[in-house]
Amino acid sequence: MYRRRVLALCGLAITGAGCQGETEDTGTVTPVPSPEVSETDTGSPPDVAVTNAVVVPGVVIPRTDSISVEPTAGQFLVLTTTVKDSGVDRGAFSLRFNGSTYSPETFRNGLYRDGEWGRQFTEAGGPLVFDLPETGSASDARLSWPGGEWTPPEAVQNRLKAPLPSFDVTLDGPERVTEPAMPTLEITVTNTGDTAGRYVIALNRAGPRVAYAPVGRFDGELKPGETDTITREGKTPYVDDTEPREVTYHLRAPEDHNNATHRIKPVDEETVTES
Repeated sequence: MYRRRVLALCGLAITGAGCQGETEDTGTVTPVPSPEVSETDTGSPPDVAVTNAVVVPGVVIPRTDSISVEPTAGQFLVLTTTVKDSGVDRGAFSLRFNGSTYSPETFRNGLYRDGEWGRQFTEAGGPLVFDLPETGSASDARLSWPGGEWTPPEAVQNRLKAPLPSFDVTLDGPERVTEPAMPTLEITVTNTGDTAGRYVIALNRAGPRVAYAPVGRFDGELKPGETDTITREGKTPYVDDTEPREVTYHLRAPEDHNNATHRIKPVDEETVTES
């Protein structure tokens, strides 16, 4: 039979205000040493550690040639796990929350993380995503698998109790540029809600030489009324000796009203001379 292991969480908390960029909150958990295996034990239970836990309004997923945000009507609890020695199937995990039990979500193309296309849970671990109600009591919150369980830290439990806040997102940059200027894009995210929470957005580019390409996944934690400003160097419409072509950026967010498109066009020589 399996020995039961309980993992103790050490210092795991949702990142503070102002975190931005292609990041993942990180924390470490150290498994509590297990007692010696008795002669009646047969086999070893999976050695699982939860190294990261965040509550988000959406997750970034890859499409055919771009990235997008998969929203939820409630909230996603995203856990990053590692599995050692004995593998465990994703379907063996379950999460208890507010009196109900939930199984990990399945995303056909996995998740987009740190530039990696299609991150999936494997025998070595990986992301586990649970689609949960918008609010609920987290007093019974437990992640369980054969031979062990993990209890979310207080910061994550408190986040699960409160509704996620709303965010206003804008995408700005120059509308026209001259050669060899490199345009700068600016994404502004403001927490317009009454509680702290995490935003998640995705940015793609079309042109000048590609039909579509991901720019990046951005996330951060903001208190009510706080604002993050994310800047990225954009692509110039002038590439080598080819004709200059318009570059278009597409921003995607969990809330559709925050989706945005920004176009950067080349300025021809005649227009520059006349001005």
